[in-house]
Amino acid sequence: MDMKENLRLLFALSMMVILSCVLSSCGDDDPAPVAPDVTISEETFTGDIGDEVSVTVNGTLDGEFAVLRISKFIGTDLDASYGTNGVMEVTTGLPYTFNYTLGIDGLTEPIRFNFEVKDSNELSGDANLVITTNATRESLLVSFDWRWASQEFEGSQTLLDCEADNVWSFEADNSVTLDYGALTGSGGGSCDFDGTLDHTGWRMNTAMDTLEIFRANAFTGAPQDTTVYAIKTFDQTGWTADETNLFGVFTWGFTAVAKD
Repeated sequence: MDMKENLRLLFALSMMVILSCVLSSCGDDDPAPVAPDVTISEETFTGDIGDEVSVTVNGTLDGEFAVLRISKFIGTDLDASYGTNGVMEVTTGLPYTFNYTLGIDGLTEPIRFNFEVKDSNELSGDANLVITTNATRESLLVSFDWRWASQEFEGSQTLLDCEADNVWSFEADNSVTLDYGALTGSGGGSCDFDGTLDHTGWRMNTAMDTLEIFRANAFTGAPQDTTVYAIKTFDQTGWTADETNLFGVFTWGFTAVAKD
């Protein structure tokens, strides 16, 4: 084989190598894996205390699913009471359905849930759900108990010591109870009637500016009367209302107490 044929053969082999490199990226590494792309069916939710939000968590992963970490924040602070030190881990895979019932912890600041998905490549991606909680008077009424804090009549404070430890407890099924506290049964005012009446129910009107409390005779069960409160102010710390009876107008103040 002469020199020219050798050169032609060498050139042909070189071209084959170059073509092979082009087609196979000439030994380059495979493309780097991409972090999970995490999606949720809802990113924001607004509701009342007791409402439930349900979202579906899903994602596109290059690697195998490893874990879903759900972290709860109140404002910017991690809520350590949720899961384990604020984080719940899910290992069952995607999609995952997440449910949450709105509570009083979201009254002052938004609640945020962070959904972080980690894959077998040790890569992660995340998405956030932000929850805003409405503070309606009716939802607040059943979320707290209410201690009798003040009573004013014709410019004077008239709440008795035996009344100052009384606490209302309103329930979502419209039942109501009154805890008379340690001081009870004497002292004048309403204390003289402690235990003689059963509080059988409550109702708030649509405008949420009037609260009715129904009472029955504790001995006969017969309906006794209805106390009507015209609400003046109401928030998560307390409320005030006017009660009109045979003696005139009494202005009441109630302070929020955490439910047992």
